[in-house]
Amino acid sequence: MHTLRPATLDDVDFLLDVSIEASRDQGRLPAAADEPGWREGYLDLARRQISDGPSTTSVIELDGRPVGRLRVTREAARIELNGIQLDPSVQGRGIGTAIIRQLQQEAADRGVPLDLGVERDNPNARRLYDRLGFLQYAEDDREDKLRWRHDIWTTELATTYDTPGIGMFADDVLGPTTARLAELAAGGRALELAIGTGRVAVPLAARGVPVSGIELSPPMIEQLRTKADEATIPVTIGDMSAVRVPGEFSLVYLVFNTISNLLTQEEQVACFRNAARHLTPGGHFVIELWVPELRRLPPGTPATVGIADPNYILLDTYDVLNQHVVSHHFRFADDGYEATLSRTPHRYIWPAELDLMAQLAGFTLESRHADWSGTEFTADSPSHVSVYRLT
Repeated sequence: MHTLRPATLDDVDFLLDVSIEASRDQGRLPAAADEPGWREGYLDLARRQISDGPSTTSVIELDGRPVGRLRVTREAARIELNGIQLDPSVQGRGIGTAIIRQLQQEAADRGVPLDLGVERDNPNARRLYDRLGFLQYAEDDREDKLRWRHDIWTTELATTYDTPGIGMFADDVLGPTTARLAELAAGGRALELAIGTGRVAVPLAARGVPVSGIELSPPMIEQLRTKADEATIPVTIGDMSAVRVPGEFSLVYLVFNTISNLLTQEEQVACFRNAARHLTPGGHFVIELWVPELRRLPPGTPATVGIADPNYILLDTYDVLNQHVVSHHFRFADDGYEATLSRTPHRYIWPAELDLMAQLAGFTLESRHADWSGTEFTADSPSHVSVYRLT
């Protein structure tokens, strides 16, 4: 059975050796590599990494014998796997898979994504990450950036997400929503980010607007497919802040607070830029978003109760330093005693901050209302519908 222990300066030589041997075994160590020079540079790097506060370097041991290295960075909004390498003699025993699954569980418990980068010349590692459910969300000149996120929209939740005719599925909600979006599409194509089960896309398509979508959750797409096939509403699986859909659109929209599912300001800005990449000049990006309710949060109190019904309680806990809120959903069985708990993490955004994100991506604010019907937005409005135009 493998174990992990914190690396010390006494482990630096081992960390270098396992890195070289693993790279050589993968065929990723050039024959003409300057190994002495590499060793000298790595020794200095390893010493600094062991002393790096936000990140941890660990030695992987098997039956008390060091066999690998692991480096992980833990931040408020994510966990990043910076590197994992095993001695070739212990590869193929499931150690790497077990460690990654432990990190996935940690990320799921915290409600944050698990990120990593994989070099394009390392196909074996890429196959492992694909099998473990990682999806590509970005790339640079050397690596593909992959992300795993605990699917808050599991099959169970996806199959119970729709409430036909009730709540956000009510005709008096969807009617004004799709009417306004059809008006903004102006006869062109529309792209919905985080399309989900097609709550908005299906009735919008029924109005004659060609709709495509981006969605991270396969169970949500499965539910959408019970209403519309791929030819009617094509969907690309992936992260809405990075995935590119073929073609151009006159409208991109993001409804029901979903931009707050992106847990860093950087990702939220990237979402604006991704919307801009899909739009024709003069096209519109529409965001429906709630206004942070910090006025309901007394000093020294970290949580608010949003809903308190006999069968459901919504408790929001705030991290005002990082603009994070975690919604805790308690759903009670009919007997009133047994309960299930699910959590959804968010990063809240003030309207003025949202406008600045838009400017960074080349948008200008065209209108802001309190709802889809055009009600005036005021300081007391709990949410807003903001329309941005690509300049």
